[in-house]
Amino acid sequence: MSNTIVARTALGPIKGLCSENLWNTKYLSFFKVPYAKPPTGGRRFKDPEPSEPWSEVLDCTEESPGCSQKMMFLESFQGEEDCLHLSVFTRNTDPRKLQPVMVFIHGGGFVCGSNATQVYGPDFLIEKDVVLVTINYRLGALGFLSLNDPTLNVPGNAGLKDQVLALKWVRENISYFGGNPNCVTVFGESAGGASVHYLLISELARGLFHRAIVQSGSVFNHWALPIDRDAPGRIAKALGWNGNGGEAAILEILMKADHMDIVKAQEELITPDVKKQGSISQVGPTIEPYFSEQCMIPRHPREMCRTAWGNFIPIMVGATSEEGLLFYEDIKKNTQGKEGVHSLRDCVPLDLNLNTSSAERKRIADKLREFYFAKNTSREENIASYVKVRVLIRYNLLIKVFNFFFSIFQLFSDKDFWHGISRLVRTRCENTFKVPTFLYRFNYNSPNLAFVKSFCCTDPVPGICHGDELGFLFKNSFIEKPITKGSSDHKGIDLMVNIWTSFAKTGNPNCDATRPELWHPVAVTGPPFRCLNINENKLEFCQLPETERMALWDSFYTRQSLT
Repeated sequence: MSNTIVARTALGPIKGLCSENLWNTKYLSFFKVPYAKPPTGGRRFKDPEPSEPWSEVLDCTEESPGCSQKMMFLESFQGEEDCLHLSVFTRNTDPRKLQPVMVFIHGGGFVCGSNATQVYGPDFLIEKDVVLVTINYRLGALGFLSLNDPTLNVPGNAGLKDQVLALKWVRENISYFGGNPNCVTVFGESAGGASVHYLLISELARGLFHRAIVQSGSVFNHWALPIDRDAPGRIAKALGWNGNGGEAAILEILMKADHMDIVKAQEELITPDVKKQGSISQVGPTIEPYFSEQCMIPRHPREMCRTAWGNFIPIMVGATSEEGLLFYEDIKKNTQGKEGVHSLRDCVPLDLNLNTSSAERKRIADKLREFYFAKNTSREENIASYVKVRVLIRYNLLIKVFNFFFSIFQLFSDKDFWHGISRLVRTRCENTFKVPTFLYRFNYNSPNLAFVKSFCCTDPVPGICHGDELGFLFKNSFIEKPITKGSSDHKGIDLMVNIWTSFAKTGNPNCDATRPELWHPVAVTGPPFRCLNINENKLEFCQLPETERMALWDSFYTRQSLT
């Protein structure tokens, strides 16, 4: 019996693999399916163009290497410039009834990541009756270079436009894989979550999907809209530009450079000052300097949110309980005194546009210090967990140390993730009518599935790190213990997969796992918001535990600038 299968697409035939998941469920895998022309040569930095048809069977049995990047947590460079591929996983290419489609967008700060099954294996989601699509899109300068001169035709946001073209491919081809093009849910985490939010507010993506799940990222997060307009010139100078000739000369240098040399040059932009602000890149989504046919972000995202087409489709949005653990090693290495990793002035929101030495910036920094460090922010359950792995430390000293570090993690969770999520929910409340927004808080502890935390935290600290929910949705190669049906890990996976796929199928995440109608959409009257707190012991529909913290961050803005 052959382990391959040939499927049709609107562009030509492709060959995929017959696969089997952890629990012997059979499915079909199609890797490295091109959805756009290679963005190489004269197409570098430009808006993507649809693939051309082919006649011979295209081999789609091997995974794409992903787009050019420096890998997160590692000092290695990998990927190819010809990378605009997607993968499709399906149980049946010809079912009696077309199945709901889920399209996943990976994270990585817009500079790294891919759809590799090493991290995003389909084993868990494919258990349900859905068709899964995972995509690659251009990263870093190759995906987000923006030049002001309209004659150069590089307005920026090519990486986001890649995502739009991938969704158009899904609309035109997914029925060949048993998927319903009229029931598409887009979901993504971190930069992938922010990408989903950009798709929700951009007219370029109007109507290409019908539901959305936004995980740990939004257009309101400071890292989702880098503001360094000098980045192209600085990258070009690192590659030999002499500073003469303006943007035309910059583009000439960058068009001739090797793709990986561009990736290495953009790494030089990550200065200590940039790191202080919690950014991992100076290139990413941008407000385009002029309008073009494929304009993705024509004006400030805050303004786009108010009239967005996506306000009229249901969404699910949330984050993990201790997002700030993503920065654990940096915090542990650099913390001095009660200023946190750096001066608290560096934690003042960038979009307030306050001068470094301004009195208002100092006032906000003082407020942050008073709120996070002048009172007891410990949580008994976390202290108890930590004591088990630090029994040799005196208890009183441990509490002081833990309180201090936990306060920093809360600060960074709120600054870099939770407040952006909260602002997304607020703008939905103000600009939608009878369209549900379901808010969740992921607080499920399962060390075997928390692969992001295993990279971020060399010590056994308690808490649920940024990205830890991914291990419940996708199989990854970092799982140490086998996952058997009926185990605690399997129960967590089953819970999350049921919630995510129930929402994809009906627009309502309530299912047998949550008990019917336990989880209600947020009230349009605004905060305080209620959320589904997803814990290993129980599911609870409750007021968002971060409510008081969100109110503090809200207070730094005027109503107009908040949403």
